[in-house]
Amino acid sequence: MSWPEPPLLRRRLAAIGLSLCVAALELILAFWGFSFGVPVPASPSHGANGISAPLSVFNLQAVAATRPAQRAAKAISLPIPKPKLAKPAPLAVGPAAIDPDLLESHEADEASLAAFEPLSGQHGAEAPCSLAQDLARDLQANPLAQRALERIPARSTAIAGALLLWDGRWIIADTDPGVVMLREIVLREVVAAKPDCRAAVNIGPHFLFVSSGSSGKTTTIVIGSGQWRWGDLTTSP
Repeated sequence: MSWPEPPLLRRRLAAIGLSLCVAALELILAFWGFSFGVPVPASPSHGANGISAPLSVFNLQAVAATRPAQRAAKAISLPIPKPKLAKPAPLAVGPAAIDPDLLESHEADEASLAAFEPLSGQHGAEAPCSLAQDLARDLQANPLAQRALERIPARSTAIAGALLLWDGRWIIADTDPGVVMLREIVLREVVAAKPDCRAAVNIGPHFLFVSSGSSGKTTTIVIGSGQWRWGDLTTSP
């Protein structure tokens, strides 16, 4: 048995050490997710035939260069399609149905308003002005005014049952038929009064206390604010 020559032994030991280093490096790279099994050409130190050798240190730069591109491709998110909303079907629009009871009540109110004769227009030329008292009496005694008070919703009055009707402008909503009817009664009362009564200056508001015969509730109607005249009610919006 003969021992190998020293140069040949050193080459074999160097090859074994290099193989161990490559194997350790491959294990580290495998831990980080790199794939192996890249074919390499045959070399005298590896044998005569080409084999599917483990990844060598010379191929690491190429593999590392392809990794960012692969990760970027995975990171690209696909666009989320927008949901298509179905258009609602058009509503069939037809003539509005009219309640016969409401129509009959409205016609009765119009007839009562046309037949209304304000007390302010029934005084003689020498009688003193008492427009506020006449208006309070008509609101209390007129059935039309009583029906108007019953139609006023609770949201239109204050906690104490006060209803601010005019303070330089009409504080009413066209959707409240009761308040609209009260405005018509007040305007007819003012127009029927004598001219000097309409031109008289008032300071502060007038409070008219009107009780409802059916419910027994008392509503305080407030008209005026600051310095004003009864005739201002006929010209303000």
